[in-house]
Amino acid sequence: MESAPRTPTAEPEPPFSLFQVYGLEIEYAVVRRDTFAVDPSADRLLEALEADPAQGNVEADNELAAHVVELKARRPAVDLASQARDFAAYARTANRHLSASGCRLLPGGMHPFMDPARESRIWPHEASAIYQTYDRLFGVRGHGWFNIQSTHLNLPFSGDGEFARLHNAISLLLPVLPALAASSPVYEGAHHGWLSGRLSHYIGNQRRLPAIIGDIVPEPVGSEGEYRERILEPMYRAIAPLDSEGLMQEEWLNSRAAIARFSRGSIEIRCLDGQECPTADLAICHWTSEVLRMLVDVGGDLLGRHRKLPEGMLKSVFLDAARLGMTASLPPEYPCSAFGVEAQPTIGAFLKAVTARAFPDRRVGADAAFMPHIGLILSQGSLAERILRSSAEETSRLPKPSGYRAAYERLCDCLEADQAFTN
Repeated sequence: MESAPRTPTAEPEPPFSLFQVYGLEIEYAVVRRDTFAVDPSADRLLEALEADPAQGNVEADNELAAHVVELKARRPAVDLASQARDFAAYARTANRHLSASGCRLLPGGMHPFMDPARESRIWPHEASAIYQTYDRLFGVRGHGWFNIQSTHLNLPFSGDGEFARLHNAISLLLPVLPALAASSPVYEGAHHGWLSGRLSHYIGNQRRLPAIIGDIVPEPVGSEGEYRERILEPMYRAIAPLDSEGLMQEEWLNSRAAIARFSRGSIEIRCLDGQECPTADLAICHWTSEVLRMLVDVGGDLLGRHRKLPEGMLKSVFLDAARLGMTASLPPEYPCSAFGVEAQPTIGAFLKAVTARAFPDRRVGADAAFMPHIGLILSQGSLAERILRSSAEETSRLPKPSGYRAAYERLCDCLEADQAFTN
């Protein structure tokens, strides 16, 4: 099956086919400039932004936590470089409104000092019944619910054939993505051993009803019908006795690292930590979509490859990537050949090999805008590693919380300037 051309000559119309458009969402925390504490004022910010003249293809929305705001593409994006500029401009507008109340936006995957048990405030307005149900069922006042910020990439499909190829391609790539996107090494004022602390907490959110998250990486399926049978229906059955009003029996209940949104004709990748600035976020989205494009085009029988993998192997790689990043070992069973590269000893080596394969000429189009950020990650490490390195330099002369604070202040500055965080 042929994928869409990389640079469409006209705005595509729905239903969208593979890689024609991108749905994008980036989450940020609202924090106090003086104390750096979270500020549950996302509702006031949203009111101010709604009253502002529209700026580009961006709009803002709320999340479960009253201190988190989500910026998202107003309509499916065709040009990621242009979309990155729109996000950056909108984030600056949000910061301008927040400055009047002594606040600013914090990028990255987690707040480094937040105490969710004490500081959590649930969004009190529309959709609050769903959020209150989540709290009743799962107890959301913890890091895995209230102190996580991510970037979501939605990729379209049209029909069962495209869905199956995209779904299984995403499942094969998902395990290594945390190594590329990890940005949350610090919470409760310390590094606890995971480069993506966000994922270390996220994976425990559904302990009460494990069918909702499964093995994190989605199961191999070949059609929408099989997906509903293997993934959605067991999840709905599990929650039904606790959800008499049926509020939760929706596609978004699925907590796997990527979920099918049949109502939208897309698959949503949810395992990416938020980065330091929109261009960095969309660089990872660009890398992910182009590697998936290559995999869909040349990877052969992706469903067959997925079904043959040892049980639990993809989950194990995913967790190692979230904890250790690029130094994590890559098992020999991992399907490197589907990506057109030889077996690699580590996730970092695999990422470099796949990048060389998928981006032979990085000087044109979106590659020119985004590949410098990918090059920074591959040479200097994920944002998490760069935060730890910067914090180590600061903590050599300051108490540890102050050293971390300096690094995260820099992170806020990177968002304002749409600049990479470098050491």
